[in-house]
Amino acid sequence: MSKTDIDDASSNEFVQELTKHQSSMLSYIRSLSPGNSGARDLLQEVNITLWQKRGSFELGTNFKAWAFQTIRYHILNHRRRLISKGWLIFDDEVIERISPELEKDSDELEERHTALRSCMEKLRPQDRELLHHRYATDASLQEYAAIKQRSAGTMKAILFNLRAVLKKCIERKLVDVSRQQS
Repeated sequence: MSKTDIDDASSNEFVQELTKHQSSMLSYIRSLSPGNSGARDLLQEVNITLWQKRGSFELGTNFKAWAFQTIRYHILNHRRRLISKGWLIFDDEVIERISPELEKDSDELEERHTALRSCMEKLRPQDRELLHHRYATDASLQEYAAIKQRSAGTMKAILFNLRAVLKKCIERKLVDVSRQQS
């Protein structure tokens, strides 16, 4: 195997790790900088830094811990820029104290997202469409009910039942995950 082949293989593995952790990285950024509407921009800055420093990452080690450390540095730098502009924000010590807890929370959040995606796939297409309309658009439930020629009350009842089904499904999946980790 040539050096180029090895470099390509390690770059591919690095990209897979980077891609796999995007949602937990974004959640972590949002938890460390609540109210920051530029969280996605900050994530892109972190992605660029991680890519530039990919040579210092040892494949097979904990990518997420390495990435989260980089996020902490970016957040601290971002905070310094905000402070220089006169914004009132958390003290650096507060960030350092809460970040380990937030890392644990992001793992749990990622497990919940995975469970939700899996449970959503089990729903009928029309139920997924209703949930998408309700939680991912700005249109009202009354408008959607009118389009579907159903009453808003009927749609509310369907949503109530869907939320209950999803809750049970997610709870089962989380129990299964915790059993597998034990």
